[in-house]
Amino acid sequence: MELNIIHVDMDAFYASIEQRDNFKLKGRAVIIGGKSKRGVVSTASYEARKYGVHSAMPIIKARQLCPHGVYLRPNHQKYKEVSQQIREIFYQYTDLVEPLALDEAYLDVSANDKNSIKIAKEIKRKIKSKLKLTASVGVSYNKFLAKLASDFNKPNGFKIISPFKAKDIIFPLDVSYLWGVGPKTEDKLKEMGFYKIEDIAKGDRNSLIRLLGKKGYQVYNLAHAVDNRKVSPPSLPKSIGKEITFKRDTKDIIVLRGYLRDLSKKVSDRAIKNNVKGKTVVLKLKYEDFEELSRSKSINHYIYKEESIYDLGYRLLNKLNLNKNLRLIGITLTNLVEKNVEQLKLL
Repeated sequence: MELNIIHVDMDAFYASIEQRDNFKLKGRAVIIGGKSKRGVVSTASYEARKYGVHSAMPIIKARQLCPHGVYLRPNHQKYKEVSQQIREIFYQYTDLVEPLALDEAYLDVSANDKNSIKIAKEIKRKIKSKLKLTASVGVSYNKFLAKLASDFNKPNGFKIISPFKAKDIIFPLDVSYLWGVGPKTEDKLKEMGFYKIEDIAKGDRNSLIRLLGKKGYQVYNLAHAVDNRKVSPPSLPKSIGKEITFKRDTKDIIVLRGYLRDLSKKVSDRAIKNNVKGKTVVLKLKYEDFEELSRSKSINHYIYKEESIYDLGYRLLNKLNLNKNLRLIGITLTNLVEKNVEQLKLL
């Protein structure tokens, strides 16, 4: 079994970004989650965790534990931008990237000729040198073990779990470490006498299936270090479009240009949100008599910015002879790819 699965988990991601960007926060207990008494902690720096502060904790409780901490509202746009920069590093090695959140992802590097351990170390080093952030990285032959490995030695950890050592590592662990085992399943397992992963591995599979149904089969396999889930990149939308029906029918080109620009901005915003770009723009029109017309234009490069989408849409509109009023106009960006996918570089 090849060690082709890498799990990258950024350390205290939101708080680390704030500490990086403001030298006054270095070494201080930083809690992200806002200042409202009803808020919850999104991320706590490792300095804050020493006082018992953790994610999902009510802010009011965090303040009791760590009254001297620095409490900040989250800057989601900044965190998304940094997350995208991290993914750009991933895509230098593989296009099989499965983000779990802004701060973690699985990578399958089986198509890369380089040694996976070397790749993992390079990714970790690039994140540190380019973004001044640390990541904990796990390498193994399946997703369960790779994620488990990244949890060892945090922060700034690095661990490999090989097929030869997998059972020695996981057997002594509590059953809660198994993927998909939440508090309710954990309670059921322990009621049946399964406390450690080894207990499940040496137990009766049929008993687990009777207890947990289909999940029992999954839990039994995981206890034997078997996980056949593939690294699955998120599927892309086929197209992104917006349209508007007018309050009054019109063929005034100035009015239509105004609508077209507004729609182009909305399409651009959605393309950015979905991290895609396209090279075909489709203009849709509906006349006052409900007759529909569409025209498209493809170019040899990818676009996602408002001005580029509008420019193609307007060129299509300008070619038409509008001899009757319109009741609707729409614009769509299609022929999409992920914005940051580059040709695989076997560095």
